[in-house]
Amino acid sequence: MEVISKSPRETQKIAKDFSKDLKPGDIVALYGDLGAGKTVFIQGIAQGLKIKKKITSPTFVFIHSYSVKIANQDSNFYHLDLYRGETLHDFESLGLDEIINGKNVVVVEWASKIEDRLPKKRVDVTIKAVNEYTRRITIERN
Repeated sequence: MEVISKSPRETQKIAKDFSKDLKPGDIVALYGDLGAGKTVFIQGIAQGLKIKKKITSPTFVFIHSYSVKIANQDSNFYHLDLYRGETLHDFESLGLDEIINGKNVVVVEWASKIEDRLPKKRVDVTIKAVNEYTRRITIERN
């Protein structure tokens, strides 16, 4: 599926709608250049999951977690931002095997840095800037 967003608010709405299809165990891998709108997309997912806290990128700590209810199940929403990491070794202490466990929803910014550690069954979201405000968002469920 490919959609065009003409503003950050529209990107959040697209992500909020997308979040309605998320189930415990879903992994969302985000791809896009710096400033493409990955965090804005995650903010929309968080709105859809009824997370009330302000969503910011965990750039320096790599990971934030939030308790959520998904499909009437207690779960966790994990937001990973791997921008500052360089190698798989940098991410070993995150406990990826523990959080990618079939019960949580995990969204990964800069997913290309750990792509070979992510399950093949996931949702890939690619965000490309068309111009200052317009984004082409491609969502593929593998």
